[in-house]
Amino acid sequence: MGIMLLVSEGLGWRRFSITTTVDFGLPYLSISVSLNVLLTAMIVIRLALHSKTVISTRGAASRIGLYRTIITMLIESSALYAVNSLLLIGLWGAGNHTADTFLPILAEIQVRFFLRLEFRTNCLM
Repeated sequence: MGIMLLVSEGLGWRRFSITTTVDFGLPYLSISVSLNVLLTAMIVIRLALHSKTVISTRGAASRIGLYRTIITMLIESSALYAVNSLLLIGLWGAGNHTADTFLPILAEIQVRFFLRLEFRTNCLM
């Protein structure tokens, strides 16, 4: 659904949303950003609780830098995606044509998130 939305907006198929009974762009983006933020928060809380357990088990001198690095990486990526998505949703919902500039940026953020995550994970190992 996301690919169809990106293709239809990128090629200027404004009639794509008119031919369907529901404009699925706003609900799709709203669900996507809320799910992303919620899952990131759940993962960060779980990692923070696990690092606290590691500190209590192994002592304060244990190395928990890896957990902090992963938490920071997840928060940075989620915040970048959430801010861009909220700008896109707000402008698109208002019917402003400036929203067309944020959709390709959103696609770049989604691709770069995984590349950055893979690069940082490989550097930590």
